[in-house]
Amino acid sequence: MTSAVQKYRRASRTLATLTAAIALFASVPAPVLADSATGSYLAARHATNLNDYEFAATYFTRALARDSSNTDLMEQAVLYKVAAGRVQEAVPIARQLVDKESDHRIAQLVLVVDDLRKEEFDAASERLEDFGAESFNVITAQLLKGWTEHGRGDYEAAQAAFAELSGNNLFGYFGRYHAALAKAIDSAAKEANGAFELAIGSDKPSVRMAEAYGRFLERDGRSDEAAEIYAEAMTSAPNDPVLTAAIDRATSSDAEKPQLLVSNVQEGVAEAMFGLAGAFAREDGGVRLSLVYVQLALALNAKMEPSRVLLGNVMEAQQRWEAAAETYGDVSKDSPYYRVAQIGRADALGRIDQIEEALETLNGLEKEYPEEVSLPIAKGDLLRRVERYEEAGVAYDRAIELTPKPEARHWSLFYARGVSRERTGDWDAAEADLKKALEFRPNQAHVLNYLGYSWIEQGRNLEEARDMIERAVAARPDDGYIADSLGWVQYRLGDFEKAVKTMERAVELNPTDPVINDHYGDTLWVVGRKLEARFQWKRALSFKPEEEGLKERILAKLEDGLDVVLEAEKKALPEEAEGVAEGVVEPEAPVTKDDADKDG
Repeated sequence: MTSAVQKYRRASRTLATLTAAIALFASVPAPVLADSATGSYLAARHATNLNDYEFAATYFTRALARDSSNTDLMEQAVLYKVAAGRVQEAVPIARQLVDKESDHRIAQLVLVVDDLRKEEFDAASERLEDFGAESFNVITAQLLKGWTEHGRGDYEAAQAAFAELSGNNLFGYFGRYHAALAKAIDSAAKEANGAFELAIGSDKPSVRMAEAYGRFLERDGRSDEAAEIYAEAMTSAPNDPVLTAAIDRATSSDAEKPQLLVSNVQEGVAEAMFGLAGAFAREDGGVRLSLVYVQLALALNAKMEPSRVLLGNVMEAQQRWEAAAETYGDVSKDSPYYRVAQIGRADALGRIDQIEEALETLNGLEKEYPEEVSLPIAKGDLLRRVERYEEAGVAYDRAIELTPKPEARHWSLFYARGVSRERTGDWDAAEADLKKALEFRPNQAHVLNYLGYSWIEQGRNLEEARDMIERAVAARPDDGYIADSLGWVQYRLGDFEKAVKTMERAVELNPTDPVINDHYGDTLWVVGRKLEARFQWKRALSFKPEEEGLKERILAKLEDGLDVVLEAEKKALPEEAEGVAEGVVEPEAPVTKDDADKDG
């Protein structure tokens, strides 16, 4: 029998293997090496496969020392030094690289950032003028140009550069936001106020925009207005720790006035790098650029803690758990980002089996912030991942208790508790939670799949269950595990021809999964394609199935055939259990953060 958790584990292992196997900068071509550099190069490439950027940076540099004219080695040395946060070490190599390839994007970006860090604004301006069109995307070039001109004292040119980024898209948002930040530094209060109002427009301010505008208002003696801005932003970001701290400060009679969010050019450029890093991180395949930009932001402003939190997020996305835990741990306890960083640290520790330390971190935070809903959610996610389902359910109970008026964004909380309840055998409560999740997100693929397959396992609501899983496949057509679920439902309902086609698709999507190959073999057998079925069962064995009893069941089918195995299993079942489908299929574990999943 294939349990929900066993199938989840297969999905997780497959994703982990794929992620670990892809180097961050795999698109960089392999260089042609002098023989003496080969050992260092191979060591560096091995490090990239392990996502060990410190080691990669060191060994690409050693390879370059032995083959100093190799531009591909220069490129990789620059990339990995920046990725490892060793930005200043990347600068001289970047200079060598642009001497050979003047329009090299990452090298020119590193050099412009270094010019601005050193307040060499004329040098930065000249570099942008000569190479900007070839070396930078539009949004990066204009933000750099704006802050460079501001540093040169030409505020009109700076505003003109920001104004080049116009419209209601991301470009326009960045342009207006940075124009306002620049005006707040040197302009009259009325002019800066107008710039912030223009930047916000008719929308609610984002958290970052609200923090920047609110700090400006507080410094201008308008704390009441600042508190209103913070509160307005909080309607879209409930319980945000930065906004909560800002409201407390703005409404306090004896609080010190805060610093501007951006007080100088270096902080302005760091803010641009941070904002772009966040944007890239949300794009498919954008982790590479996100890491480069966030490390450049920290090189310009080492005290910029939101950049440090984002760096931890990026490291987690790359499954660099130890590095992520260390990065999160560097966030100051006095920072409003501390709680978020510690939750990230606990998650990262849990991923490397330091469960008790992770729980100790979360328990300590719960004592300090007993009403903060993100803490029991994080604890529940951690406990569910290590199959401590009863404890996870208690944590989710507390999270739901702290959520008196659940909204659509809370769907994953009910789903996670439903999974936990199902694993502890409390099906009635689990079903209620899964249905509640579907009330909030009717087309959420994971929930449709879980509830639908649970009904198939229990032998009830079969047609509705199939419909639900078909909707799940429609929502996630490239998810091999959900395709496998649909094929198995079709098989259980006797629609064998469709089952064969569906399982063939599932195998195409996940060719090395032992259970999917086993299922495909079963569907082939029942339509008379017995030679092919035996091939699939042997293929399933070759992938070393770890699910309890699966290896033995496959061997029995190879020895006696599926018919004999099914008859033996039928005789072994209680009478009331006959015809019940094989175990529930759980998709990838849900992330129970409020904005976790956009499906449906």
